[in-house]
Amino acid sequence: MRMVRGAEIRRLRDLELIIQGIPGYKSPKLNLEQYITDANIVAVAVWDAYMRNYLTDARVLDLGCGTGRFAIAAALMGARQVVCIDIDGEALDIARESASKYGLSNIDFIVNDIRSITITGKFNVVFQNPPFGIQSERGLDMRFLSVAISHSDVVYTIHKLTTLDYVSNKVNSWGCIMNVLDRATITIPLTYKHHRRRIYKTEVFLARVECESLRGISPCNH
Repeated sequence: MRMVRGAEIRRLRDLELIIQGIPGYKSPKLNLEQYITDANIVAVAVWDAYMRNYLTDARVLDLGCGTGRFAIAAALMGARQVVCIDIDGEALDIARESASKYGLSNIDFIVNDIRSITITGKFNVVFQNPPFGIQSERGLDMRFLSVAISHSDVVYTIHKLTTLDYVSNKVNSWGCIMNVLDRATITIPLTYKHHRRRIYKTEVFLARVECESLRGISPCNH
């Protein structure tokens, strides 16, 4: 059980309700494919890591953290240090405000592009919801995953359901194991000028990738 400002987190649903309170983007940017990460998916990933004792005194990386849902949830569930990296400084400002609201001083907020990332060292866990490459660079989701597993042996990652076989085969080729934790239909509200419908639905999957056999080896070189 975890305590957050007097409230108890006894189950996944308790964590999900807290994550729902972390705000989204004030001015979402289409070229960055900025959509707030679904609270239930975040909760499922972080709760799985918590139940496996991956977060206890852990060093955690949130790649493309946006407004910080993964980062804040991981910190609340016991991570010792969380590094929250995003290319958008405005998003990090929102994440920083939310972290302050919960009294979290163990999250570092860094403006950086994962395509030229400079952070060094290993992490116990990486969480990420990468761009799917629809409006941004094609293949960027796999670039995110490559960077993630070069920094940790345990990665929680979200991808479009239509890419499941491709991602699974790629992960296997890197010598890693992928377990699908959840398949979900996320609802995206009317956000950008090109949107014509009130809501859009996208099928995604959440996976845990474990790469212990890749210690010291960069998948970029495979």
